Amino acid sequence: MVDGLTGFVFLPSYFEALRPLPDDLRLSLYDAVLDYAFTGREPEGLSPVANGFFRLLQPNIDSSLKRYEAAVENGRKGGRPPKPNVNPEETQKKPNANLEKEKELEKEKELDSEKELEDSEPLAAAPLAPDKPKARRFIPPTVEEVAEYVQSRSSPVDPQGFIDYYESKGWTVGKSPMTDWKAACRAAEKWERWQTNGSATPTTQARATVKSFTEIAAELEAKLKAQAP
Repeated sequence: MVDGLTGFVFLPSYFEALRPLPDDLRLSLYDAVLDYAFTGREPEGLSPVANGFFRLLQPNIDSSLKRYEAAVENGRKGGRPPKPNVNPEETQKKPNANLEKEKELEKEKELDSEKELEDSEPLAAAPLAPDKPKARRFIPPTVEEVAEYVQSRSSPVDPQGFIDYYESKGWTVGKSPMTDWKAACRAAEKWERWQTNGSATPTTQARATVKSFTEIAAELEAKLKAQAP
């Protein structure tokens, strides 16, 4: 209890407890309770019954006085602090502000990463693999080119016949595209077609000449035998 209090909460439980008592006893208890509550003086001269009731009510009176004191003190300080006046627009802006803050942090991290890359030593460039030589495109020869090559080799190959043959085959050797017509021309020297056309190599011509002399000798020998007695 604090001196100077100007109020007291008389609880319904006090009234229910005192109502059954006789009027004189009840009045003396009312006086004792109010005197104790407002002045803090302990009651004196109460009958044993009234004093017993007072001692039962005293803890409740003390508790009531403390609550009342706290209420009065809060009233002097302005009561409970008022709730802040929250602007709905500001409440809506808070999530957006958080998102903007996160974006700024991410941007700062990106800038830091870029700066680290700039400060770091440049990596040595991997050596480039050497370019593969491009396959040379095959160009079919002309009649003049084949004729010149055949003449340089004293070859029996007919230039026009050689070109006609391979043009009909799409300039392929077997199933593969031709890559060297001069090699094909050298291989064509062994073809029988050039010999049947009367275009024989010097070696073939020499063999033909030798064969003719042998035949002549055989014919002469046959004639001589026939004439012998």
